[in-house]
Amino acid sequence: MGARINFVFDDGTDSLVNLYSHWGAETWQDDLAGALDHAQNRKGDYSYFTRMVISHLIKDEILMETGYGIYAITREGIIDLSDKIVVLDLVNSLIIDFDTQEEISFYYREALV
Repeated sequence: MGARINFVFDDGTDSLVNLYSHWGAETWQDDLAGALDHAQNRKGDYSYFTRMVISHLIKDEILMETGYGIYAITREGIIDLSDKIVVLDLVNSLIIDFDTQEEISFYYREALV
């Protein structure tokens, strides 16, 4: 039931932010692309960037009782998460898909220009 996913925000510290989505695993790439585009003006400011990405991801359901959860986890706690896991490495501007171990730059379009 559901298409669960964990978006883990890694700012280089030992305490990470996790956004759990009950329904986002099937559309995470497009959803995250829109959220990163929305937050790009705050890259490097990890707290604002994280807030803007999360706000964009939950924007259509922000007042709903269910669907999303936000909580802190340790770096070691990532392996205890179930379902799909995507890490947003804020320090290196990388998206890491835990299933495939693929790393994608947040701003790969800039590199092409």
